[in-house]
Amino acid sequence: MIVCSCNIVTSKEIEAVILEFLMADEWQLITPGRVFQAMSARGKCCGCFPGVINIIVETTRRYHELMDSPAPKVVDLLNRIAAQRTRIERAKKNAVAKRSSSPVTGYSRV
Repeated sequence: MIVCSCNIVTSKEIEAVILEFLMADEWQLITPGRVFQAMSARGKCCGCFPGVINIIVETTRRYHELMDSPAPKVVDLLNRIAAQRTRIERAKKNAVAKRSSSPVTGYSRV
C-alpha cells in the first residue's frame, strides 16, 4: 500500500528500512525523517508522517516480539516513539495555527 504519495513509498519499503535499522541497533529511536533519509527521499508535505510512525511502532513491536526482548525495555522504546509522535503532531498543529493567524499585509481589500 502506498503510504507517501509525494515520494511514492509503500508500507513494505518503509518496513524494510525499519527492519534494517532494528538489525543494526534494536533499541535506537527510529523517526520518519531517518526512514526517508535512508530511502534517499524527504518529507515533502509530511502528511504521511503519522502513518509512518504507526508503521514504525507496529514493525518495532513485532520485531521485539519475535526476538523475545525484555518487556520493560520494549515499553520504554515504544513510549519514546509515542513521545516523538506527540512532538511531531504538536509542531504540525503549531505551524498550521501560525499560518492561519498571520495577517497578510500590503494588500487592501476593495
